[in-house]
Amino acid sequence: MISALLLGNAGVSPDAVAADYAASVHAMASIANLAPGVDPQRTRSAAETDEWMLDKLPIVRDAAARTIEIFDQLGVSAATRTTLRALLLEH
Repeated sequence: MISALLLGNAGVSPDAVAADYAASVHAMASIANLAPGVDPQRTRSAAETDEWMLDKLPIVRDAAARTIEIFDQLGVSAATRTTLRALLLEH
């Protein structure tokens, strides 16, 4: 959710944030061994991954759409929001 909030704060559309999340989850689901020395995990098919994400994508999309409200609730200052946005948008 932190990534969704950071991307939402940078002006990325909620649909694009959710699509990026889905692409990342699909990529991770197809990797059997994520780190050296770690027991391999069962890979997931695209269909299994899609089913798993059914209830997660709306949450990701909502977090990106409600970034201002959530940052207000968390007490994130305007200056911090501006700095975070600038860090993501600078090349």
